[in-house]
Amino acid sequence: MITFNCTIQEGMIPPELRPRLAAELARICASVLGEPPDDVSVDWTEIPHGFGFRGGKLSTTSAVRGRIPPGCPQETRVRLMQEIQDTWMALTGCTTDELVVSARDRRPE
Repeated sequence: MITFNCTIQEGMIPPELRPRLAAELARICASVLGEPPDDVSVDWTEIPHGFGFRGGKLSTTSAVRGRIPPGCPQETRVRLMQEIQDTWMALTGCTTDELVVSARDRRPE
């Protein structure tokens, strides 16, 4: 199972866009990692307006934190994170300064 926690600022990612983003995360994992899309779960954490700051200003940053199968080669991990970044930016209109993507190994079962 691959899991993602997407932490977003209230008002930055419309609720109607979230299912598409989740579907794209599953599609990317299938394409890059060879994992079935049904084995990808996405949880959303929304930071209330006024509770997230960066550089002394209200934050517009999203964080997409993934747990992927252990032992993923670095080249594959980089490709995965790059595709996630490119897709997220294309769908949301955010910039590279407004997105943090990570993919760490999940613990072996």
